[in-house]
Amino acid sequence: MPEIPKSRARLTVDTILALLPWLVCMYVLYWFEYAAVWTPETPHRDKISLAILILGMGSSFLVYSYLARRDRT
Repeated sequence: MPEIPKSRARLTVDTILALLPWLVCMYVLYWFEYAAVWTPETPHRDKISLAILILGMGSSFLVYSYLARRDRT
C-alpha cells in the first residue's frame, strides 16, 4: 500500500522531536565537561558517559517509533 505523503514542515518537526532527547543528552555531557562537574579522575566517568548516551539514543528511538506508529494509523 502506498504511503501517504506528509508535508515537509510536519516531517521536519517530527525529525526535530525525534532527535531532541539525544541532543539534550549530548548537551548534558558537554556541560559536565565545560562546567568542570567532573574531571578525568572521576571514578566510572566512562560508564556514566555511556549510560547517558544510551539513554539519549534509546529515548530518541522510542520517540521516533511513536511518531512513525502515529503516522501509520
